[in-house]
Amino acid sequence: MTDSPLPTPLYRRLHIQIAVAMVVGAFLGLTVGDAAAGWVGWMGTIFVRLLKMMIVPLVVTSIVTGVASVGSGGGLGRLGAKTLGFYLLSSFLAIGTGLILVNLIQPGAGAVLGTGGGPPPTVQTPDSLVDIVFRMIPTNPIAAAAGGDMLGIIVFSLLFGVALSAVPPETRAPVESLFRSAFDVIMRLTGWIIALAPLGVLGLITTAVATSGTEMFAVMGRYMLTIAAGLGIHTFLVLPLLLIVLGRIDPRIHFRNMGDALMTA
Repeated sequence: MTDSPLPTPLYRRLHIQIAVAMVVGAFLGLTVGDAAAGWVGWMGTIFVRLLKMMIVPLVVTSIVTGVASVGSGGGLGRLGAKTLGFYLLSSFLAIGTGLILVNLIQPGAGAVLGTGGGPPPTVQTPDSLVDIVFRMIPTNPIAAAAGGDMLGIIVFSLLFGVALSAVPPETRAPVESLFRSAFDVIMRLTGWIIALAPLGVLGLITTAVATSGTEMFAVMGRYMLTIAAGLGIHTFLVLPLLLIVLGRIDPRIHFRNMGDALMTA
């Protein structure tokens, strides 16, 4: 008879630690002010830089190993078609939900953007669908990685994984092993960084409250409500319906497996 593992104490659960760090950070920002931001603000800066450091290697290694592990031929084609179809359908439903909520709640009504008093910055938008396709294809994958062009990085990684699955096994094996080993190492490093999240959140919240006060949260309240409503509808209504209709699986199984990640997020 084996003993069942003991449950993790509440004080050791990451999402609980992050919540406590948010409360402590807000208290320090309100009571101590700029001095507190100087004391702990650096932890938030370091945490964000560490997260950004991991984005490109994590995306590249995970996509390449994922695509290459599927194999070649019809299996890869069917998986690609299903993935693309699900992506387009879920994106269309998410966009529709967002448009409805934005028009109902109008989160930007009365908000003043920026602090300089000038007009808000313009946002570059693609001229056509062809322009979007052009932007998806990086002319230099190394430059795309250095510049943080995530769409270009993803497209290159997908194509690299497909090509890797198409070469002979004796050629594929060492390259696939290299990327798989790199992915395992990067995941371990990412886990170490995520463990620092409470300290990073403490620094970020303390700095935000100390420099902007509670007015910032009041102004952003409607925007936060819109985001929360959109994510809630998409997560608890749209995705479960897709899981039932398309995946033929119980949504409770899906959410149970994603519990820790969802609570941390």
